[in-house]
Amino acid sequence: MFRSFVMASLIVLLSGAPMLLKAQTDVSSVNVENLSDAQVTQIVQEIQDRGLTPNEAAELARARGASQQQIDQLMARIQQVQMGGSSSNVTVSAASSETPTEANFSSSQTGAGKRNTPTTTKNQRIFGYQLFNQNKLSFEPSVNIPVPADYVVGIGDELSINVWGASQQTYLLQVDGNGSVNIPDLGPVKVAGQNFDKVRASLLKRLSAIYSGMTGGNPNTFAEVSINNLRSIKVNVVGEAINPGTYTLPATASAFNALYLSGGPNENGSFRSIRIMRDNKVAGEIDVYDYLLNNNTANNIALRDQDIIFIPTYHKRVEAIGAFKRDAIFELKEGENINQLLKYTGGFTDKASQARLLITRFTEDGYKLEDVKRDAFGSFTLQNGDVIRAEEVINMFENRVSIDGAVYRPGTYALDDNMKLSALLTKAGGLVPNYFSERGLIIRLDKQLYPTTIPFDVNEVLSGTNDPVLQKEDQIIIRDIFSIGERKTIRILGEVMKPEEYSFYRNMTLKDLIFLAGGMKEAASESYIEVARRNSYQEAADINSKMVSLYTFAVSRDLNLSDEDAAFILQPFDQVYVRKAPSYDPQRTVTILGEVKYPGQYSISSKDERISDLVERAGGLTPYAFTEGARMRRMVDADLKAQIKLANEMRLSNDTTLQALQEQKFKTLELQLSDILNKPGSDNDYTLKMGDEIYVPVRSEEVWVNGEVMNPTGLSFNSKKAKYYINASGGFTGNAKKGKMYVVYANGTSSSTKHFIFRKYPKVEQGSQIVVPQKPEKQRAEVTTWLAIASTLSSLAIAIAAVVK
Repeated sequence: MFRSFVMASLIVLLSGAPMLLKAQTDVSSVNVENLSDAQVTQIVQEIQDRGLTPNEAAELARARGASQQQIDQLMARIQQVQMGGSSSNVTVSAASSETPTEANFSSSQTGAGKRNTPTTTKNQRIFGYQLFNQNKLSFEPSVNIPVPADYVVGIGDELSINVWGASQQTYLLQVDGNGSVNIPDLGPVKVAGQNFDKVRASLLKRLSAIYSGMTGGNPNTFAEVSINNLRSIKVNVVGEAINPGTYTLPATASAFNALYLSGGPNENGSFRSIRIMRDNKVAGEIDVYDYLLNNNTANNIALRDQDIIFIPTYHKRVEAIGAFKRDAIFELKEGENINQLLKYTGGFTDKASQARLLITRFTEDGYKLEDVKRDAFGSFTLQNGDVIRAEEVINMFENRVSIDGAVYRPGTYALDDNMKLSALLTKAGGLVPNYFSERGLIIRLDKQLYPTTIPFDVNEVLSGTNDPVLQKEDQIIIRDIFSIGERKTIRILGEVMKPEEYSFYRNMTLKDLIFLAGGMKEAASESYIEVARRNSYQEAADINSKMVSLYTFAVSRDLNLSDEDAAFILQPFDQVYVRKAPSYDPQRTVTILGEVKYPGQYSISSKDERISDLVERAGGLTPYAFTEGARMRRMVDADLKAQIKLANEMRLSNDTTLQALQEQKFKTLELQLSDILNKPGSDNDYTLKMGDEIYVPVRSEEVWVNGEVMNPTGLSFNSKKAKYYINASGGFTGNAKKGKMYVVYANGTSSSTKHFIFRKYPKVEQGSQIVVPQKPEKQRAEVTTWLAIASTLSSLAIAIAAVVK
């Protein structure tokens, strides 16, 4: 970016800027180091006035003989001026010389000069406002396009003439204050005020006087004229504009460019008759609606310097609300009627009632309503301030009836003239075979649109005895026999594959129901199947204590019954129970591992099998078995979990300990294996349960000391006294809680230190672990606590002294 700026500056310097270089022609002799700060600032200002692009500047600089060294020197020179804090503050700004009321377009800055003006709700409602006040449409004039043939050349334009062929030359000619360009060796040529096509032809003709090769039948010299730098023009936007003022634009700008910068018409401005004034005459008139609705850009004329865009106040505005495609405030010209307004709104929406419009009009005495029918749209005269409302159609059908229930095609149908109910049944495909014949309903709206019921007999309708004539919005309801009364079901529970509720079928037997339920499980008892039947209507009519009638049957697994049982027919709402065989139990597995002859899993053979029986089945203990260290785990069954849950729920707040117990799958049991094997069947010889796990470890001969001792370690079993092992581990530490020392035995049980007069430590066995806990950290009492204690003691002393006296 900075390098492009330097190139642009250099070409202004080397192209003969009249303020700086006067008649300088040899650009290679320009000494950039000798330029003053003021001259550098003037160069930048010249760039702004001429509007040169970086690419054009670079090409022209090299064409005039500029070297890379000169470019680098100028780059350093400009940096020196900027970093030195010069009051000129050299910058490239598209609007550096404008007053606060002026705006400017820049080819590198979209929408430069556009002001952010707070909008009003009314402004946003006016049709056409968004055209000049949205971010996605800027109306920025292009300055990098070929100059149109009808472009009017003016003072400040810079023309470029390139000659090539037998002769080569480049001319950069600026239109001076007299409207002329000065061609070396030819003199001034008048160009201002002429179309570019005419200027081009005139210049080429004059050049042929010094380049003879441009004429004749076989020319060898050629030339092309272009506008190298478009001048800027100033236009004034006056009248009812959102931001009136003077705006600086490229010479190619049109009226819409200036209107966009000014924000367009304000609340009182007209969108239909915007005038462009030039030399005290109307050069053009813009109708924004013609552009928006017809895409007509004929009146979007090119602007000239000192043009005036005048936005007058509107003459007539009306507001369209309701069921229009465009809901907005529209400006109307004299003579435009409702039909023209409908074109501006885009017409009615799909749900609009097009037969009439409601007009709200302001009068001297208040408001007045006008009802305008469709045939008067072209003749009714709208007035300023009218509000035109289009209503939506009423949400009611003119010829609709519906039927629901026991027909093949329920739904909505068209009502024909004098159509009877039987005709509607035919349209709906007829009745299904299981229709409820005794009653049907017609739900009809009365004069107050309140629904009323009209009953009918379905069979009478079919026979023609009573066939009512239907009215619009009638709803016909016909039921089937299954939808009348309670849904008839039957339930089977117990030892079947799919115990659940089933639909009831006529003549259903026990075999049918068991078949639907997937047959009986292996645990089912064939000799005890019970049916519970609710009381009949007659039995329920009398007050008695009987609730159900019970029936017992025997059904084999291949679903064979005796002739008497097979004749038993189930009734709706019967409940069938298939009981489990008394002695049926699935295999229950326990596990014994470790020092037994045959470790592994075993099935419990009887409900009273014990641990001693399992050890015997496992071949007994090996010589290496450590019975004192044997352990046992038992699964936490559902009953125990339910007790824990109930205990937790009965507390005021949930206990995290009880919650943890609920999540446990196994719990450890004390296992006195030596006593069990010595006295089988004793209280310690537990009855086995599903999932029990027993582990008999190999003999352990060490004792472990852990916790607050000087050297926690493992020691060989030489004594049953805990003190021996504490001393062998270096004794207690300073943080040891001596009175809470405890021993964990190999079988998972533990024993703690006892206190009476003297401290008695627990005995130690093989495989034990001695644990010495840490003292809890003491919390120091705060000063306020000691003050409170002192105050209490002082009060107590005074009270005692008073009593003694």
